[in-house]
Amino acid sequence: MRTAVAVFSVLLAIAGPAAAQVPAADGAFDRGDYRLARQLYDSVLRTDSLNPRALYRLAVLDSWDGKLDLALARFVKLRRVQPADPATMAEHAKVLSWARFFRWSAALYDSVLVLAPDRRDAQVGRARAVAWDGDLVRAERLWREALKAHPDDPDILIGLAQTLSWEGQTFLADAFATRAREVAPNDPTARELFARLRAANRGPVLSLSSDGAGDKYDNGYVLFTGAFTASLRPDLRGTLQAAWRYSEDGVPSGAARIARSGGLEGSIVKSLPSGASLRGGVGVRRLGGDTTRTRLTAMLGGAVGVAQTTSINAAYRHYPFDETAALTQSGLVWDEVQANAEISPQATFGLSALANAAWLSDGNRRLIGSGGVMVGVAKRLRAGVYARVMGWSRDDLGQNLYFSPGLFTLGEARASYVWWRGGWWMRGTAGLGAQHIKSRATQGEWHGDLTVAYNWRYVDEVAFVATFTNSAEARTTTATTPTYRYWSVGLRYQRGF
Repeated sequence: MRTAVAVFSVLLAIAGPAAAQVPAADGAFDRGDYRLARQLYDSVLRTDSLNPRALYRLAVLDSWDGKLDLALARFVKLRRVQPADPATMAEHAKVLSWARFFRWSAALYDSVLVLAPDRRDAQVGRARAVAWDGDLVRAERLWREALKAHPDDPDILIGLAQTLSWEGQTFLADAFATRAREVAPNDPTARELFARLRAANRGPVLSLSSDGAGDKYDNGYVLFTGAFTASLRPDLRGTLQAAWRYSEDGVPSGAARIARSGGLEGSIVKSLPSGASLRGGVGVRRLGGDTTRTRLTAMLGGAVGVAQTTSINAAYRHYPFDETAALTQSGLVWDEVQANAEISPQATFGLSALANAAWLSDGNRRLIGSGGVMVGVAKRLRAGVYARVMGWSRDDLGQNLYFSPGLFTLGEARASYVWWRGGWWMRGTAGLGAQHIKSRATQGEWHGDLTVAYNWRYVDEVAFVATFTNSAEARTTTATTPTYRYWSVGLRYQRGF
């Protein structure tokens, strides 16, 4: 009986005047029956071609169906009827950004915020459009301004996290992403975002990578890694990772030394209500060469965000030193403690610092300290300085199987350029400076890094990475000549389910 009444009401609406058809169309839209809603709204426009409700809802449906040109045409027509309605303008600006008219979209969002300064969807949409246009410095500033007004908004948190990630501030990005994961499930206004978060941060994720590296002396390796991550509970994620490495050391006789290693590791990450996180993992790694050994691996660490401007990470790791064939065969093992901090009080300024202390199973000890400052100097361009100091307790340079100077210092000026358009992004970093090894002459130092990637659905990404340098920072072998060169290339693939 109820079905019959509903059908009769719809038929009456179709046959009746436009004013009677709009409520029936709204009802179908609210129920998710978009096909019927479209038919009813089209019927309204046949008798009232400027009906604001029908134009608005059809423009929204067209945008959802990917008919962006038709949706934009409807919004232009609608705004002749309602030229200063903030809701209409905000939705129009959103579709402009989907159609990749990023600057028009940002300008229209500016107009919305003049009429309604506290409108959250306009603040979010403007920052997102600016980020998609590639102006990450301005986008970060807009995200931070929005976050001051809405400190627990998941859409703003994940938008800021994504922008920081594109800028290369990965630790700080993780802190905001962790906070977003905590608040999104309880936010009824973030249904669309929650679907993305569920894919990016709660659903299973498969990651694959392949890397190859070499230097002037024919030392090199190939590394394949695969990982699967899934939620064990809403606040607990687990990862299972497998890796295989082939290393080959060039020697003067031409008879290269080769070794292989492979292993499996499981780890978990626990998110805390405060936004901090804890992580731990254990595994095994098999080292093969002239002899075969099995070594345990372990990791324990945590991360915390401070005042939405600082991220601090600390971790302990126990793992074999298998970066070359000779080291793989040696069976040496590291015990390492490391702390990282990223501070970004404003969009145009970032500071990073690292402290590392490590103990090798042959009795040698290593200390590393590094720091850098980057400042936004133009759209997409940052510039700054970087310094690194490393020292070993036993500086048997040329005698150990690894690069172990008593003191190594490096300082450079560097610049980073980020380009983003749609799902494509690119980041290039270059540095030029000087390096010094104890008891040896100071040498010039340079490096270049490049990442080219395509990202979709926040979590899905394929990327190409490359590095080329003469820096002793990249050395594991004992070579220290001024003509040293090192290169690496890699492919990354990540897919969410």
